[in-house]
Amino acid sequence: MTIIQGQVNDYSPDAQPFWEAPFAETTTGEHEGEGPIEPRAEAIGFLPWAEDFSPFTEAGSSGPASEAESLLDEAFEAVRDEAFDEAVGELLAETEDAIAQRFSDEAPTPGAQFEKERLAENYLAPVLLASEQYLDRLTESLAGQDLESLDEQQLNEMLDRLDPAPEVSPAGEEFVSGIVRKAKKAVKFVVNTAKKVGRAAGGLLLSALKGLKGLISPLLKRVLSFAIGRLPAPLQAPARLLSRKLLGEDEYEALDEYEYEGDRENEDFVSSPAIATDTEALVESFDAALAEKLITDGSAAAESESESFDLEQEYEGAQGSLELEALAEARGKLIDALQNARDGEDLTPAIDQFVPVLLAALRTGIRIVGRPRVVGFLAKYLAQLIGKWVGPQLARPLSNAIVDTGLRLVSLEQMEPENEDEAVPVMLASTIEDTVRGLAESEEYQLEDEDLMQFATAQAFERAVAANFPAPLVRPGLRKAPALGGRFVARRPRSSRPYRRYSRTPEVEVTGVIAHRVRSFGGVTLAASLKAAGMTVPFKARVHIFQATVGTSLRRIAAQERKRRGGSFSSRQLHPLTPSAAALLLREPGLGVAVSPVFLRSRQRVAAGQRFYYLEPVSAGAFVAPAGGAGRRGAAGQPTQGWLVLDTVAARVTAALYFSEPDAQKIAEGIRTGRGSAVVIPAVSAAIDGLAQSFATPNGRVRIVKEYEEGEEFLGPILKRLMPALISALRKAIKAWLMRVAAEWVRSKGAEFARAAADPRSGVTITISLINVPGMPVVRQALNGTLGRATITSIVSGAAFRGTPNGSVLVRAGQHRP
Repeated sequence: MTIIQGQVNDYSPDAQPFWEAPFAETTTGEHEGEGPIEPRAEAIGFLPWAEDFSPFTEAGSSGPASEAESLLDEAFEAVRDEAFDEAVGELLAETEDAIAQRFSDEAPTPGAQFEKERLAENYLAPVLLASEQYLDRLTESLAGQDLESLDEQQLNEMLDRLDPAPEVSPAGEEFVSGIVRKAKKAVKFVVNTAKKVGRAAGGLLLSALKGLKGLISPLLKRVLSFAIGRLPAPLQAPARLLSRKLLGEDEYEALDEYEYEGDRENEDFVSSPAIATDTEALVESFDAALAEKLITDGSAAAESESESFDLEQEYEGAQGSLELEALAEARGKLIDALQNARDGEDLTPAIDQFVPVLLAALRTGIRIVGRPRVVGFLAKYLAQLIGKWVGPQLARPLSNAIVDTGLRLVSLEQMEPENEDEAVPVMLASTIEDTVRGLAESEEYQLEDEDLMQFATAQAFERAVAANFPAPLVRPGLRKAPALGGRFVARRPRSSRPYRRYSRTPEVEVTGVIAHRVRSFGGVTLAASLKAAGMTVPFKARVHIFQATVGTSLRRIAAQERKRRGGSFSSRQLHPLTPSAAALLLREPGLGVAVSPVFLRSRQRVAAGQRFYYLEPVSAGAFVAPAGGAGRRGAAGQPTQGWLVLDTVAARVTAALYFSEPDAQKIAEGIRTGRGSAVVIPAVSAAIDGLAQSFATPNGRVRIVKEYEEGEEFLGPILKRLMPALISALRKAIKAWLMRVAAEWVRSKGAEFARAAADPRSGVTITISLINVPGMPVVRQALNGTLGRATITSIVSGAAFRGTPNGSVLVRAGQHRP
């Protein structure tokens, strides 16, 4: 293709042009008195496509689920604890901060890796010791006990008496608490399973606790690998029924299964994880390995197999892969080549060395890695389009345009001064990287047809130019935020964990209406997040906007910004900038990016290309001191939120409603002044209503436990398979049941909440459990696709959920997920 007067001519001389160049006609060739830049013509075509498109062999049929596989899935659900995902993430962030105090995060230096590893190992050693000591004490206490004779309350009391008080860092304490919860869940699962089959739990239980203890050291070694900038392998290859759940095959390969708040249509839709193996995936593999140990009978053969796995695979997996270091090195070479190139120099070799390394780091890029013709086309295509801006004379107009649009002002805030002379090559390298990632995220059919692939590449290049180039050089129709006129500037581009920062920091008014309509991670409202942070609306704020790139995470963005800005900036202050959020906050929906719901459930898993924002208050009175905030620990800063588990097998519903520290203190004050019902019932009702949207949007707040029928396969998020009438009826019934139990509890035992609010742990969790819940067989039939005419009639009439389950309430300080 050649760019001529704002158009691109097709590679074929007989084809008609179908794509406009993304550059503005008035600025592509002239700037500050420079003469027009003559484009270079070069034919880029395709040789015959001989290679096999797919590098994979075809997978065979999965076959029916066995009894052991179903039991493994039950064990996995029993030990899953998403709060532990966050605890591992916080421990990682804390360890990275300790390393960052002594080592730079710029370009990887092999000589420093050993020292980083030693420092991280010493930092994590007390956490490992405290966890193993607790499990030793638990194992010793349970040995010889007749656990099958204990009811649930007695078992809970026995386990709670062994809770440790470790002297470790705050994040280490949360990690140990997570191990305690895992151990308790493991004990309960083994005991309950033993009761069902009428066998003794002792031998299997001790084997399971031994297995849990053996998994902690490998997990912490992988945390260490993350901390020094490497990507470790998971702890265990998941069994068939867990593979899609853990690897996210349904969610990554069918990302348009859901639309999030209508953001999908006519907007960029990114789907590549920023880090292929994130901490959430790591903990999921930990849970899968633990689940397998819970259903193993402890035989010599099983123990031998486990030991073999640990010895042969543990070291290699914990060390971690070097793909992020390789990508940083390749990106650095590309920047150097762009910076040192002469006018008219062919950049194809420089780009050709970079593209395969980037694709290897992208989860979606694997589809292209096995297609050398595509890689070759990309290198030639991008070399031609980027070549017009490279070289001492050709780069000068672009450099002047960058300065004129605010680089010198931006550099004081965002870029190290010594990197200013790299502004043009770094910007071009970012454009190349975004284009390659955009093509990797294309649909399969686009990669199978030459013309469609060329069109997809052109679209990806347009989006990359719009994000990275100065606005005056971008065609007006492509500018995503014309009123702001900014661009994304690369931060730490030569490091293994770079990110982008928007060059404009607009000032906005955050009103109550906006704060309640904008959603953050997990479906939590921005209003709830701000309130938990001690902020009151309305207020004026500066909006700092960031974009994730391959290799980064929110904790790394927060750490670098904290280092640059000072203060206590944390990843909890970063929220997803979806098109709807950008429209409400900035009146620029094009600045937001739509992503799959899998990247909106938690801060632990984000996508390359996903955007985020941080609100910096500038008006007086935006901050208030959170009531009872001094000395708080645990979930400090977490917003009010809830979780719901529907166990269709045991006919049980569990709702955990966490109230942030400000909300908890307000409720406690109302209870102490005799207004218990007046404050608790509205608060519980609002928390339950907050869960309502989770039935329609898969944000991880509603979980369904079910049996897997013979021959059944995962068909995507299971809520998708509940028909709207059933969801509506179920939602109404659950709220009615929960509210009745909550009303009775507040009348008789509401003072329990006030006592929990006085605990040093931040916030209070109300857990409402319903047993013998009507209608669970109906839900199970709907999930299995076996609803009959009579059952559908009962759903429509409301009879399916008629009845009253038994309920109980447990109130505890801190955040506790079901």
